[in-house]
Amino acid sequence: MWRWRLLRKVMIVDDESLVRIGFQTIIDWENHGYHVSGVYRNGLEAWEAIEHEGPPDVLLTDIRMPEMDGLELIHRIREKNIVMNILILSSHEEFKYLRTSIQLGVQDYILKHLFDPDELIQILNQLNYSHLTESSIEEQIVVADLDLEKQLLLRKTRTLSGIIMKETGIEVASYPNLLRKWNNNETHGCWIVIRALPSQNGYLDSDLKALGYLLQELIERFSQNVYIGMDQNLFHFQCFPESEVNIVDEKIFAEISDTVRHNLNIPIVVGISERGAFLTEMIKMRKQAEDAVYKSFYFGAGIYQYNSARPMTNIMASEWVDLKKKALELLKDKQRDSIYKWMSGVGELFAEKYTPEEAVRFLQMVYQQFIKSRAERFLVDKDTLEKEINPLVLTYEISEFVSSWPELLRITQDMMEEQDRAFLLITQRSPWLETVITFIHEHYAESIRLEEAAQITNFNTNYFSQLFRNETGFTFLEYVTKVRIDKARELLENPKLSAEEIASRIGYPNANYFVKVFKKVTGTTVSEYRTLLKS
Repeated sequence: MWRWRLLRKVMIVDDESLVRIGFQTIIDWENHGYHVSGVYRNGLEAWEAIEHEGPPDVLLTDIRMPEMDGLELIHRIREKNIVMNILILSSHEEFKYLRTSIQLGVQDYILKHLFDPDELIQILNQLNYSHLTESSIEEQIVVADLDLEKQLLLRKTRTLSGIIMKETGIEVASYPNLLRKWNNNETHGCWIVIRALPSQNGYLDSDLKALGYLLQELIERFSQNVYIGMDQNLFHFQCFPESEVNIVDEKIFAEISDTVRHNLNIPIVVGISERGAFLTEMIKMRKQAEDAVYKSFYFGAGIYQYNSARPMTNIMASEWVDLKKKALELLKDKQRDSIYKWMSGVGELFAEKYTPEEAVRFLQMVYQQFIKSRAERFLVDKDTLEKEINPLVLTYEISEFVSSWPELLRITQDMMEEQDRAFLLITQRSPWLETVITFIHEHYAESIRLEEAAQITNFNTNYFSQLFRNETGFTFLEYVTKVRIDKARELLENPKLSAEEIASRIGYPNANYFVKVFKKVTGTTVSEYRTLLKS
């Protein structure tokens, strides 16, 4: 059974957005036994809420507001003999306001610039709440139950990244209060997710709390919208549009976005699901909205509607092989511009098709292959590589602290350039050796002889052989073999290539000899290696 406690209802009325947000965030209302039942911009909005939803136990209101000021609101309340405690929050110390408020039976007059949260709670605790009736207690129970239903709904509709969810519904009996809202709107609508655009510095809990209050206030001005709550740093809403054609009015969300940026300096992203039936498609709709909001990883702040004709997916195995092959091909080039240009182009492709996780996995792969290719080129052994080159793997998670694809791309490029400098410091290779290494990588598929390499350096053969071993730790033949077998490993990833074809491509005219060399160098047979690749 749900456990609840009686909370006294507080209504806040002020025409300044930051004041309304401030009063909600600066005090832990529920911990002190209070519940903010409504937040309004002027006396007219507050009066309409009182007429339709009943009075609060405490009214906190400003005086000077458009459409209906605070004194007029209080006058109407007293005229109708509605019982509630009233506190005036004002920026003005004028005597006429103080005198009028006393005449209207206001319990206290608090100046905003002298406001103290603890003092306000102390004042509220000393007020008379004997007017609480059975009906008002029942209303508070309904509010508490509704909040619990929303929390349960957020837990039950969560999905895991990369998991395809069945289009199943929810246990409707668990949501009697929400069910009235769904049925009143013929149960059809869309799910909306809003998040703060990720920032390098992240956001404070107070920032997100203020954002949640402001979003709830802005979006629930429209009767078709219901705020569900915050889950995993995402704010969730249910929208019941009047038209099936126009699911949501993008102008409304553009205005909301501008208001949030103006008041809190936080850019936001809005993700909107396709229209569906809440009773049977709610889990799918939430997933669609979350997929849509993560488009911001590529494109930044904005409004994104989910399109089932172009869903975000994972990369197929065959596409992954092609990407890896292309990366290895470009990494052979000493110029980094070509690989950078290609990586940027791949990002544009991913933005149309693939999830942010796949984009990060792609950058990890390119970075790993970059480290591998540079290690081979500079003859850096594994132990030295692990000791000197750090980090070896680019690891970033899609979270609130990751801002965008362009930023991750830039970081990856910076790391590649930094590691290039690190390799040069480790090796400090002689110019003649660089020439020989380049020669081997360009001609490994041919019959390379020690004498040819020595001739390139203008050293005699014996001196060259000894010097090469001293500089690299390999004999000339061992290094050529290493280059050929490394290339064989790459070619074996293509199941269509036979051992005979691979042998001929890496400079071994005899396939049987290639198989023996491969086993000696790697410790596995060609067929065993391919089995490992499949697994």
